[in-house]
Amino acid sequence: MKRYGLMVLATVVVSLVLVGLVTGCGQPAPSQTTQQGSQPAQQTSQPAASGQPETITFVNWVSAEEGTRDQMKVVIDAFQKANPNIKVDVKPIPVSDVPNQVTIMATGGNPPDISQVQGDTVITLASSGFLEPVDDLIPPAFLADLPQNIMDSAGLYQGKHYAVPWAPCENGMWYNKTLMKQAGLDPEKPPTTIDDLNKAVAQAKSKLPKETVMLQLDTTNRTIGLYDQWPFMLAFNDGVPPVDAQGKISINTPGMKAYGEWIRAQVKEGNTLPGKKFGEFRPMMAQNQLLFGFDLTATKGIMQSLNKSLTDQQIFDTWGMAPYPAGKNGINYSADANHVLVIFKGSNHKQAAMKLAEFLVNSDEAIKNYILPVGYAPMTKSAIQRVPEISKNPIVKAFQEKVLPTVVALPYGPNYNAMSDVIMSSVQEMITTDKPIADILSNAESRLKQIFK
Repeated sequence: MKRYGLMVLATVVVSLVLVGLVTGCGQPAPSQTTQQGSQPAQQTSQPAASGQPETITFVNWVSAEEGTRDQMKVVIDAFQKANPNIKVDVKPIPVSDVPNQVTIMATGGNPPDISQVQGDTVITLASSGFLEPVDDLIPPAFLADLPQNIMDSAGLYQGKHYAVPWAPCENGMWYNKTLMKQAGLDPEKPPTTIDDLNKAVAQAKSKLPKETVMLQLDTTNRTIGLYDQWPFMLAFNDGVPPVDAQGKISINTPGMKAYGEWIRAQVKEGNTLPGKKFGEFRPMMAQNQLLFGFDLTATKGIMQSLNKSLTDQQIFDTWGMAPYPAGKNGINYSADANHVLVIFKGSNHKQAAMKLAEFLVNSDEAIKNYILPVGYAPMTKSAIQRVPEISKNPIVKAFQEKVLPTVVALPYGPNYNAMSDVIMSSVQEMITTDKPIADILSNAESRLKQIFK
């Protein structure tokens, strides 16, 4: 799971050793190349000395992973060909090491120009003064092409945006059309509310094979467990988060009590498997043994890796994609989990870095060679019109059209880990004991007050 928080002061000493390893060399040069599907940045960098290309450092974990490094190389080569005055110095760093390494680099005065990070890391870096707001850097046409709710959830801090959303990793609801039909449910009408979901599960249990799991629910005490359960908590609590970004606590409420009773019932009635990470349900999806899943679009490729006989068409015939079911207020929610791009305040190549960010997010080359092959949905609204391959993948198309508009921010900040531990340990208590839900929530409220006092 992801690491969080800033490095302690002792990392400054380490940074002095490491800063020489990652250097943003070269001098800025103007580059007016327009990427397909968007407009060039309005500002330019400082001119390069002696006609040398401007070099920007790009920290990311995609280039460090065997399954994606080749795709990313194709995209970077395409960017450099389209922007001959910009050279990209790729710095591959494993995903779990990125927060610490970019903190070390920034603390030592030698930050990368641009880095891939996960959503929770943005606020930590921004609150430390390491990041440049992107509001004045991002081209207006590109900004207009990005969903506003995603921009806000990706890195809004003290009224400024500090991240460009890149690859959406939110969960949507996968529904098994084959099993729904077998259970006497309409395979073209997935549950839209919690009540619908409960009724569908009750009907399916008596008609489907015993090995069929009804719901993919991650109730583990991890931040990713909180991310998985967050949409359900919001649905039961009328859209009010148990804790918001300002530290307002709303966990001891009738809505959260209803959520607690519901999640306890799903375990006791055998509708889900307790203690399972959501990735551990994927083999069941690949073997047609899960009715409703809550997972990201890239699960398609994962299912095919687990069951190599599955074709694209078989998956599209079997599975559909919809938003998480809504509560009584009728609003669907999905928790933010985007891979995002951030530009560092100490960079001397901010405009060039933004050009790369725009290319990675919105160019046809990046969408065709990285976004779609890995299984993500494109982030921009225009992509679905520009790239015909999207319409051939109904999972991705439905995700972009129906799930992305439901994304809301998680309450990222310095207390996020501690807050997550309180909430998810309480969920664990709900599903493993018979203790009254009200008592569990009261205790959680007291513990949260200690964190946010």
